[in-house]
Amino acid sequence: MKKLILLLVWLLGGTLPALAQAQRVEVAPGVSVTRKTYPVAANEAPFFNFAEKSEAQKAADQKLVDAVLQRVLDRTQAAKVTLTAGTRAFLGENDVATAAKRFNQAYLLDPQQSGVYPGFAMVAAARFKDFTYANELFRLAARMDSPAATLSADHGRTLLIAGRPAEAKPLLEQAVRDTPDWAVPRMNLAWATLQTGDRDEACRLVAQVKGQDLESVERDLALFKQKAGC
Repeated sequence: MKKLILLLVWLLGGTLPALAQAQRVEVAPGVSVTRKTYPVAANEAPFFNFAEKSEAQKAADQKLVDAVLQRVLDRTQAAKVTLTAGTRAFLGENDVATAAKRFNQAYLLDPQQSGVYPGFAMVAAARFKDFTYANELFRLAARMDSPAATLSADHGRTLLIAGRPAEAKPLLEQAVRDTPDWAVPRMNLAWATLQTGDRDEACRLVAQVKGQDLESVERDLALFKQKAGC
């Protein structure tokens, strides 16, 4: 048996562990993802790190759900409130561990809530630098019911950070269409365009950066103009 396993590993180019890591798991009815685990506490990783839960942990989960539903009776609405708390921890406080905990709580409340998946994607990208998994989760969220209007902007920004501007560009173009009054995706689209080699178009786009959160991209605007020579 040992020789057979070694032969399989050799024939597969030593990829047997990678194949095991690529196992898919159903996380909601009709929704499956790649099983990825990380060296952190279970509630600080997407999907509770796919950990097998004891009966005591399951009871604690149910107690948490019951407590939340005493305040917000609708599970979907309760999940949205919890997602908002997670996003605030992530963006406002730069507390990725707490954000992951809130996203996991939202997952407990409503695993079919599309906002859960970009939340986990941002955690995978920011804390674990796993941009491949983040990309998978963003694309999954886009196929689910009622994705957030900011989904393409968040996905495109993550791909831009990952050094994949060509993939980021169409998503950021969509983000500008989805949220035309938001300065951030406009700024990121200009960066993606510059990084794919189209300086003239990038300079045209940066001149159109306007709208909400303009103050948050002022440094980017100055740096962009310096680099691009616009």
